[in-house]
Amino acid sequence: YPPGDACPQRAEDFRQASSCLMQAAEGALSSSEEGSSLDEPTWVSWFCMLRNHEFFCEVDPSFVQDRFNLYGLKELVGPLYGEAMTMILGYAPTEKQLADPTQRVHKVLDTARILYGLIHARYILTAQGLSDMKAKYKAHEFGACPRTLCDKQVVLPVGLSDTHSTSNENPLKLFCPRCQELYDHNVPGGNYIDGAFFGSTYPHLFLQTFREVRPPPPTQRYVPRVFGFKIAKVEEQALQNTAREEWPKRLKNEPVSDWDS
Repeated sequence: YPPGDACPQRAEDFRQASSCLMQAAEGALSSSEEGSSLDEPTWVSWFCMLRNHEFFCEVDPSFVQDRFNLYGLKELVGPLYGEAMTMILGYAPTEKQLADPTQRVHKVLDTARILYGLIHARYILTAQGLSDMKAKYKAHEFGACPRTLCDKQVVLPVGLSDTHSTSNENPLKLFCPRCQELYDHNVPGGNYIDGAFFGSTYPHLFLQTFREVRPPPPTQRYVPRVFGFKIAKVEEQALQNTAREEWPKRLKNEPVSDWDS
């Protein structure tokens, strides 16, 4: 997340998500005919409900608990790794905990956000993770390509780097399978989501795995016109002519090399 006034907004998002989950739990409890108690919402469910976190899927707890899947992350995350892991495997923070921005829970939350994002990038490359993301893709949760001639083709999240950036230099991008182009991920409020939380491999592995969802290439191309007439590609022709002129011409009967003389 960017510095400055984004931190209060992020804390407000945390509180809103926590409030929504608590209200849902209370509503389900009151409407239950048996009156049985409802488990508290998990941290992962709470995190995925935060504003602009719709692209994230819920990572299976067994995947998070497998140390093989976490190799190298402790060094990347830092000294709060243990507390962040405990938080991820636990329950959602309460509104009381989130109300005071000076509490340690906020520092642990920032670390847990990074740790979960990096775990998420690994999870969505597994068979189960790809299947979970396929459900989101088919539900059009990732949005559509802004290119008009792509006919609202569903896009896929992608990062330009697999390394988490501490200076917000690796923002999440959107990849269109039809036109094969990248687009910015513009979200309300401008909250920053690191591209490393999805990685550079995911969309391409997804399309290789589920070939049935791969769209055909675009059949239409926009043609600029002036008063109904196509604009001649003068610049392209000039570049081609320049390239031909720059290529050295060999005189007739001149040997190709010294060996031919």
